[in-house]
Amino acid sequence: MLAEGKPSQWPMVVFSAEHHKDRVRHIVFAPDESTFASISFDILCVCDSETGHCISGPFKLPYDGPVNNACFSPDGKHLLLELESYATVLDIMMGKEKFWIKGSDFVFICHNRRIASTHWIDEDGKVIRRTCWGDSEDEGGDQTGIVVKLWDASNGALICNKLFEVNDVAVTRFSPDGRFLAVERISEHAIELWNLEDNKDPRRFLYPLGNKIPSLRFSPTSDSLMATFWGEAMYLWRLNTQEMASFSWNFGHVSHVIYSPLTNYVFIKQDVTVEIWDISTTGSKLIWETNPPTTSPICSTYPSHDGHRLLVGCEDGSVRMWDLDLENLAMNQANTMDTRDDADIPQFIGFSHSGKIVATQLKRSHTIEFLDTTTGEVEARMDIDDGIEIAFSFDEDQAVFWSRSLITVCDIKHPDNRVSFSPWPRKDVQIWQVAFRKTCNDLVICALYNDTALLQVWHRQDPAGFECTYSLTIKSEESLYPVLAPDGLTVVIVSLLPSTKCHSWNDTAQFCPVDFDDQKYIHWPKYSPDGKLFACWSCNDSHVRVWDTRTGQLVGKFQTSRVDAMAISPTLIQHSPSDRFIALWHRSGSTIHLFDIYTGHLCAQILGPAYHMAFIQDTTKLVCYFPDFGLRIWDIADLTDKHWHSAHGYELMLQGMTDGWVMGRDDEPLFWVPVEHRDNLWVPPPKAVYGIAQASVDLSYSRLGRKWTECIDKEWLREVEQKGKEVGELLETKVRPVLS
Repeated sequence: MLAEGKPSQWPMVVFSAEHHKDRVRHIVFAPDESTFASISFDILCVCDSETGHCISGPFKLPYDGPVNNACFSPDGKHLLLELESYATVLDIMMGKEKFWIKGSDFVFICHNRRIASTHWIDEDGKVIRRTCWGDSEDEGGDQTGIVVKLWDASNGALICNKLFEVNDVAVTRFSPDGRFLAVERISEHAIELWNLEDNKDPRRFLYPLGNKIPSLRFSPTSDSLMATFWGEAMYLWRLNTQEMASFSWNFGHVSHVIYSPLTNYVFIKQDVTVEIWDISTTGSKLIWETNPPTTSPICSTYPSHDGHRLLVGCEDGSVRMWDLDLENLAMNQANTMDTRDDADIPQFIGFSHSGKIVATQLKRSHTIEFLDTTTGEVEARMDIDDGIEIAFSFDEDQAVFWSRSLITVCDIKHPDNRVSFSPWPRKDVQIWQVAFRKTCNDLVICALYNDTALLQVWHRQDPAGFECTYSLTIKSEESLYPVLAPDGLTVVIVSLLPSTKCHSWNDTAQFCPVDFDDQKYIHWPKYSPDGKLFACWSCNDSHVRVWDTRTGQLVGKFQTSRVDAMAISPTLIQHSPSDRFIALWHRSGSTIHLFDIYTGHLCAQILGPAYHMAFIQDTTKLVCYFPDFGLRIWDIADLTDKHWHSAHGYELMLQGMTDGWVMGRDDEPLFWVPVEHRDNLWVPPPKAVYGIAQASVDLSYSRLGRKWTECIDKEWLREVEQKGKEVGELLETKVRPVLS
């Protein structure tokens, strides 16, 4: 227990509920906020908001797919669960389904006993089904718009088949109170706000981010609308005054917005932290950031209407209620110097082929920095005005950057030596990926145009320019995207069709189709640094597959849990049981597993996050990057040892127990764990070290001693002995009559 040194802005945990065994995907308050619902993959609980006690459930949900969203009825007696193509309404006291309705987006309308739903239509006005990939169940037309229908909230009967229709739609979102429907118009770069009460004269909000499609969300009070553009910015509109505030940053998650007469609070859920930002028309300011009092990653959040309480759902299945002292936060705001608008925080762009260089960008200044991953030293800097996607040449002397239409090739050591060109003059062609050939004089460029992939090879004729020497057009009946190998010799065209088109550069200097084993499972492949192998994890059967890019042969296949990031090693790993490793990061449990590619044997595991990973060539190290942790390097020099070392002072990896001792560096015992506490023990990486001057630790509840026997919980030991005695007496009474 930390007795002193606790920051005053840390939240007070009102309760911690542990009714789930899996990650809490959704949590939502009832309208009066006296109760809340929490949903894991297939379990629903309704709990008291003051104590966290489960007052209804847990109920097992009999649905094949995951729940996408949830909302309470106005009286708080029913819960609407939104699935892929329909919604079901449950009685929360019985956990039984009352009825279900078709649609894509749903909400209870507070001012009457009705439910509103959206339905996607094709260009002929025919209702079609939209899946998570954006394809339609019915043939004969693309999605062009939506119609809004009304249903009776008491029995699910259809009341209105077409309240209104909106065309040219990309994204929709109902307000929590059911008064509004926000739609994103594709061709006009505008968001329209439709009133479900009169469905006339929608209000329009413009945004300047071109063809970027936002994620839409209302505040819980339905008086603010937020559009979040992943990797770009956020726009916040006050619906009563139509004032707009913008916030430029790389949003990796959908935020929650709280609006009050005095401030606009934006709750941003990061992977391991929660931030509160005060957003206004004059600027944005961070007023609170915490490494929250939980050892599990955060999966979902939901704030109360006034913003003073925050529900937090975690990876381990726990739900916590935080009490936020907003008055104290606002008071501390004046002393907070860091603002998101003024900060110039480096962002990860990419690793080089060898893993020895990492490129980062300073957001506001557009400065690119090239860092040595083993030392952290800045090797070079350059300014790029347009484009943050990057690829390195194999000699790592050059880098190519690209945006939607412009390509820039730079000399890393001499940044003024650069060439820029636009391969396609048409504005509707989007550059997707670029790669250097090993000669460093050829660029392979992939672009997208509607449902067509454009593949070209450009050769450097002289230091001042490039010329196109090869072109290939690949068409598909469905949406597609190309995935280009680092050496530019292989491209995988992933589409929504069951099979995937793979093309490889052959001896006749052209890309030709290659048949890959088990290719229907190829979704988003990850290449090895030399481009000779690529792998993917399939959600269809939870298997990792590894292919040879030249022959299409399946060289490795093994089963594992969900993979959120991966990296394939070069062939120069020494002192290892295999010449190829694949590193897989699993967000669930926050662990990195190293497998032998060919056998699927688990060679080692590392505890810690790794959104991006790369093997450092000619060495035995794995470099990992995660936004909230930065770069970490792991020494994998000898996989026969039972411990790992972390390089350059990064976090120490704690291994399993030996006779109750948790072992650390060089197999030294760190601390002993009593037997009664060993079940389901999870040792997190150290987050902070508190000095004597800053904090003290309350050890009054700890058991200390020079011998391990002095640390045993004697009460627990007495309970075990008593249970053993009772079992012995029971056996004796049953055995004695038989003997007699």
